[in-house]
Amino acid sequence: MMRRGDLDKAIADFTTAIGLDPLSVHAYGNRGWAYQRKRDNQKALADYTKAIELEPKDLLGYNQPWPRLSHHGQSRFAPPPTMARPIRVAPTDARGWRNRGMIKLMKYDNAGGIADYDKALEYDPKDAYSWNNRGIAKRDTGDKIGAIADFKKALEINPNLPSTRQALEELGAKP
Repeated sequence: MMRRGDLDKAIADFTTAIGLDPLSVHAYGNRGWAYQRKRDNQKALADYTKAIELEPKDLLGYNQPWPRLSHHGQSRFAPPPTMARPIRVAPTDARGWRNRGMIKLMKYDNAGGIADYDKALEYDPKDAYSWNNRGIAKRDTGDKIGAIADFKKALEINPNLPSTRQALEELGAKP
């Protein structure tokens, strides 16, 4: 149902699945994603957190697109309880490094983000998004040459990244 855009039906189906199997990590993770698509971030966070509690070694809960929450009119990024845990559980899985890098960039920690993307790319060198995001961090720290190289590598892997093309053009480089 989610693929068809019927989020209410998808939530109802995942709720039924949870009723039948209250330990279903995937049902909580998928229902969380449906809630997030409906912009019900509190329920999405609750489901993602429950998925992590049920199976801390399963990276599904950590690798969800954790929503932004509004706090007194200000938006902030709401990461999982700890982004160090997926890296401890699966230190060679690029997803943990990539997601923690994204969180660091959202907190304007470009140096930390670059370090995490370095690790992500060590384990998954064909991840265009890690190349792109590391390029953003490099650009924001003033490393124009490094940013251009990373953006070009991202496009080499996935030529369908319009924001990467735009970033290159803004830096005066040809995509």
